[in-house]
Amino acid sequence: MPDGDDEERADRAGAVGSAGSSGARPAASPTLPASRELPLFAELPELAGQVPWRPLAHAPTPVVPCGAIEGYLGRGGVWIKRDDLSSPLYGGNKVRRFEFLLADAERRGARTLVTVGGLASTQVTATALFGRALGFAVTAVLFDQPISRFGRSALLADAASGAELVHGGGYATTAFRAIRALRRADRPYFILPGASSALPCLGYVDAMLELAEQVRRGEAPRPDRIIVPSGTGGTLAGLALGAAVLGWPTTIVGVRITDRIASNRTIVRYEIGSMKRLLARRAPRFARRRLPPVRFEIDHRAVGPGYGMPTPASLAAIPEVERLIGVPGEVTYSAKALAALRGIGQEHPRETILLWQTLSSARPALAEGGAAALPPGFARFFEGDVAF
Repeated sequence: MPDGDDEERADRAGAVGSAGSSGARPAASPTLPASRELPLFAELPELAGQVPWRPLAHAPTPVVPCGAIEGYLGRGGVWIKRDDLSSPLYGGNKVRRFEFLLADAERRGARTLVTVGGLASTQVTATALFGRALGFAVTAVLFDQPISRFGRSALLADAASGAELVHGGGYATTAFRAIRALRRADRPYFILPGASSALPCLGYVDAMLELAEQVRRGEAPRPDRIIVPSGTGGTLAGLALGAAVLGWPTTIVGVRITDRIASNRTIVRYEIGSMKRLLARRAPRFARRRLPPVRFEIDHRAVGPGYGMPTPASLAAIPEVERLIGVPGEVTYSAKALAALRGIGQEHPRETILLWQTLSSARPALAEGGAAALPPGFARFFEGDVAF
């Protein structure tokens, strides 16, 4: 579990090797923005210079009606926040987190990013792409999950990025191999699975403030509920705290996509508390505020047999994701979130509901050659056909 009590430890996502300052690395890709305004720094000016940050996201991201899938949803009044467009390099919900996390890695003089995730992990792909674009070496230790077309593409994108890929297997051997990777890496910086800890999750407090600006401009109504897929819970926690900062009565609903032991109310409350403590230390005016209670729920109905495993509802939602954002969904996050959105929208027909899209609609280049482009331990994941 991430430790948010000390930002100087980067909430246990910090540098494992020696700290130092290497200075900001130059952006190696034209897809990285030169600058952008951060609503969080406008809300709490003391934070500027107190927490590490560098621009990576192309924001604000659009907020638009889900008109293309009203037939599937069975109703109107549903909106989408298109964080799939948060970067032309690779969008989704990790980009905003990495604005803080990778800036912290730079500040600490890290040279190698080490992370852990499933075979189809979007967090691993984002770490590989943004880490390499900023000049870091990247090592990813991948644990097994049901293989899919999306999973195969994710592995080939990871390989094309130049990241070192290590097959972890089960959870225990993955942990062992991650520790070994940290010990042999050059000035390593560890990124937790999902990149969920207090510092990076501030990206979604900021994102909620961004949405509030769009609501004030009349681009969308204030939502009664926001639906987001939830694994490690960082996006859910950030949005929930952001809604409390705004004083909104909006309920954030996390659609659980992994085991309950890793995705539950206790963990989300801990992440919210960690962010509060970090903000209170770095921004005295935040410490003086009296926030309303955070409003969040976890919907457990969509997960099915487990992480990465399809359900009939998620398989039916995959083409609906494509109608909505232009690329097919995958069963781990986006399709299960959309299936849950459909049910929740019908249960609350008078509410304005917003889907926070966390899948990237930008698809990165893939390494050619299939399994031959990967270390031998991954060969079996390219054998035979996949059903979804």
